[in-house]
Amino acid sequence: MDNSGEFQAEVSGCLDSLYGYALLLARSSQDAEDLLQDSLVRAFRGFDSFDRGLSFKAWMLRIVRNAHIDRQRRRKARPVEEPPWDDADSPAGASSDSPLYSIPLAPEDILLRRETVERVREGIRRLPPPMREVVELREIEGLSYLEIAAIVDRPVGTVMSRLYRGRNLLRTYLVEPMRQDGPARVRHEL
Repeated sequence: MDNSGEFQAEVSGCLDSLYGYALLLARSSQDAEDLLQDSLVRAFRGFDSFDRGLSFKAWMLRIVRNAHIDRQRRRKARPVEEPPWDDADSPAGASSDSPLYSIPLAPEDILLRRETVERVREGIRRLPPPMREVVELREIEGLSYLEIAAIVDRPVGTVMSRLYRGRNLLRTYLVEPMRQDGPARVRHEL
């Protein structure tokens, strides 16, 4: 049975979200594109086993996360704590230049959206990785606690706790002026 048309339709409805999540995990636009492509291949191969009663977006985000974990294991890389990009290659800039990123037509909307998104994205990048992930999935992707718990493979209570602490920390980042010398180093225990 050929499900390629159905798969394409499902993917096109959440491609921006998938790319954004891949970018959050991979931390560079090139790695995010590779991760997304790998995830789409995996998902297409397993699409026959997808339960149509579940959220396709949550299913895909879980595949992206698992593909990222597999890539990290294969690379045996150090955990990424600092952004590997400079200001010219920031994720906000890279995602807006990507063909996977939709742009509103009105110039005023573009400017307002870019300023707001860049400010929030910078705040999210400053969060510790476990908080960063759940804040992105809830606030940017709009997923439920149960969907996030399934994606990150943690209990719902842990997701809620990380989200609460992440939101509070993000709020302080957005309220305090950004320092010229970079983000303040704050110790976070999970």
